[in-house]
Amino acid sequence: MTPLERTLARALTEIVIRLDLSDDDAITPEATMEVLEPVIALLQDLPEQDRKALADLINQCAQEETDPDRRLTAWEAPETLDLLL
Repeated sequence: MTPLERTLARALTEIVIRLDLSDDDAITPEATMEVLEPVIALLQDLPEQDRKALADLINQCAQEETDPDRRLTAWEAPETLDLLL
């Protein structure tokens, strides 16, 4: 993967982590889904091979997380983004 692809995967992972771990008073679960649904829809248009590659990159990001909550959320991100088949 290119540095651009890795950076975009890291950025997407960071967004998912921040949305998931934010206080419900800061952003409601409904608002979180409003943000993520169009992203998920775009990712669904990717070929299966690209979706798997993105899931693998996100898992690499998860391995680099040192905070347990952030790590768990990052591990769950491919499922959250409906990348897994």
